[in-house]
Amino acid sequence: MPSLIMSSVFGIHVGNTSACLALAKDGKIEVIANDSGDRVTPAVVTFSESETVVGLAAKTTLSRNLSSSVIHNKQFLNASLSDEEFKDKDSCVRYEIKRGDKTCYVSPEDVAISIFKKLYGIASSAVRAENDLRAVLCVPLHFSQASRQVVMRAAEEAGFDVLQVMSEPSAAVLASGVGLLDPEQESMCLVYRVGGTSLDVSVVQVNSGMYTALGTLHKPRLGGDNFTKLLADYLAAEFMHKWKLDPHDSRRSMTKLMSAAETCKHVLSTMSTAHCFVESLCEGVDFSYNITRARFDNLIAASIQEYIHPVRRVLEKAAVETGVINKLILCGGSMKIPKLQQMLGDLFPVATKLCGFAPDEVIALGAAKHGTYLSCSFDPDCEHLSMEVPAVSKPVYVKVADGEELKCVIPALTPVPVRRIHTHEVQPTESEVTVELLEKECRDSEAGRFLTKVTLANVKGATQVVVEVSINSMGGLHLVVTEPKSQVKASAKLEAPGA
Repeated sequence: MPSLIMSSVFGIHVGNTSACLALAKDGKIEVIANDSGDRVTPAVVTFSESETVVGLAAKTTLSRNLSSSVIHNKQFLNASLSDEEFKDKDSCVRYEIKRGDKTCYVSPEDVAISIFKKLYGIASSAVRAENDLRAVLCVPLHFSQASRQVVMRAAEEAGFDVLQVMSEPSAAVLASGVGLLDPEQESMCLVYRVGGTSLDVSVVQVNSGMYTALGTLHKPRLGGDNFTKLLADYLAAEFMHKWKLDPHDSRRSMTKLMSAAETCKHVLSTMSTAHCFVESLCEGVDFSYNITRARFDNLIAASIQEYIHPVRRVLEKAAVETGVINKLILCGGSMKIPKLQQMLGDLFPVATKLCGFAPDEVIALGAAKHGTYLSCSFDPDCEHLSMEVPAVSKPVYVKVADGEELKCVIPALTPVPVRRIHTHEVQPTESEVTVELLEKECRDSEAGRFLTKVTLANVKGATQVVVEVSINSMGGLHLVVTEPKSQVKASAKLEAPGA
């Protein structure tokens, strides 16, 4: 493991519902608590007439300030919306905010700047400095290059010196220490993140210090808020049964109940019972109720399978079997739910579950650890971000002979140029070998695209043939089949579209 170079560097992860700040200093990496003593800060921003309030103070007054508050901002940093209520005359995404008697329009980048300023204040207090606060940021893999730039600009506008922007799955793998003790060991990691509003699943291969994302899947409306809403609806039904008043009739009442349900959900992650109390929920009536973990598990049981299906989808995209995954990394605040942890663990019984940190802190800790390997900012003449590189869009499979199963030689998202070799045993009865290349979403999929094929004739006796598949940076494909003893070769080329 490289030695720590910098005196201090911050790792920052801002999600849709919360933000986390980690500090690497003097060989130690730890999460920094905010001014309320919490290790994560709500990503809620309220615009009052005289000031902008961020964090817990904004969240606790959300029910009173719905028209002047912004939540779930991160999703709009990477969105292009056509809905007119989100657009101004310049076709830019904007929030319509009420500040006293005035209506103003605020961009998602402005909201992000406010959140980063809050984190900057926490960071300044932690190191007792007001300048030269260096940081590594994290963004999801599905974020575009332009969106990465927006996140970086927002952090720099807040005062941070951004060293690099890295992907969330890479940060999670790094925080878990995979591949650091033994660089020669190859690991196949499943990074599973369930945040407040979204789910991300990624398969990351770690080999010789290289992190390669073999497949990723983003589900934008599949987060912990769904579980919170199920619990809030149940509590609303209990309140209505007792008082004959429906909290659903009031947006303010349901906002208060959602906040109380979220608190109960967190308590039930570690306790068997949680107490819900909401003052003046409807028409001045207070609500008090005890909820058990068993009841909560029953409430979410019907919908929890929706959170497991994306795992199977991403394994198919990466052309990886369940048994190949040997590391399971859990991220996101919703991964504290025991039932969800159990369901995911049952899918990978032989995988080592790496959860030495709180799931909502893992990504920030990984970013801080990565920052310790960076001696300075990148060359200012370069875009100091994770750069987009050409990659294979769908897995490439090789098929040798009619009876042989398809073999994935190049998984999806493999950077190009790439060269892979596959060896095939030839039976004594075979006199020729035909090799086909196909492009498919997964091995068992009926749909796919035939790429090219090569037939090697005059093969004598039991021997081997070496199949070499190469894809250049323009997408051109080259297939070479060689019999090593005689050095007889056959090849085919497939030019890239438009080449």
